[in-house]
Amino acid sequence: MAEEVDAANVGDSTVTEFATYEDYLDSQITPIDLFYLEDKELARQLVELGYRGSGEPLKREEFESRKKAAESFRLSKRMTTNVLASYGKDFTDYPFLKALADREEANRSGKLTVN
Repeated sequence: MAEEVDAANVGDSTVTEFATYEDYLDSQITPIDLFYLEDKELARQLVELGYRGSGEPLKREEFESRKKAAESFRLSKRMTTNVLASYGKDFTDYPFLKALADREEANRSGKLTVN
């Protein structure tokens, strides 16, 4: 389960809102925990073991794998290229469609606008 990351986990805000695993653990520590334990590292260990915090905590490996998956998903969304509708089509007999195809990329990218 730790190695499998599905689409639901990719958009999981649990991993994206925290920079490190320690920040994730710290988010589940209450001021009362720190008052009684007097040690942040001990409080983190208790959260990691599942004795404190809400729900089942993520293990470090699971957190890191979800973090990597979320980052690669974010980069792949940003780097995707849209295939033009006119790509690979022959418009030699249709001058109007050829003119539209010539302008398609500029229109879709916002470079060509109506004045």
